[in-house]
Amino acid sequence: MPAIEFKNIDPNNFEKLRGIFSFIAEGKRAGHIDETKLASMLGQRITEHFTTTNAEADDWLAKWKIDSNIKMPWDFGSWVDAFLNAEIVLESIEIKPDGTGKLMFEQLAWPSGGIEATEEIVKVFGGEVVSNDAI
Repeated sequence: MPAIEFKNIDPNNFEKLRGIFSFIAEGKRAGHIDETKLASMLGQRITEHFTTTNAEADDWLAKWKIDSNIKMPWDFGSWVDAFLNAEIVLESIEIKPDGTGKLMFEQLAWPSGGIEATEEIVKVFGGEVVSNDAI
């Protein structure tokens, strides 16, 4: 089963990360992820990690036009849509006491979209992706 291995998750965020993963996985299985509830669950992380307004997206686009090497943040709605449209099934997440872990999923197509969105679940909580063995 493909896995995304990660590190640097703060122990204070273990349960929050598990909760977000489960919420997204369950929503994906149901065919609808409640963006409003997900945003509420993420709290201030949403504004720290995503663009959420057209004005923010326009500002980032202007920066990118000046320097196309900058890392643009995900638009929150696009991030949620990426899960719904991805040919993956989110299976489980394991987090060890040292902040390392694995996020496991099944790929239903090769290549499959949604892999970067899946990595972002970990990154929202300050984690660093160590490896991703998705095809």
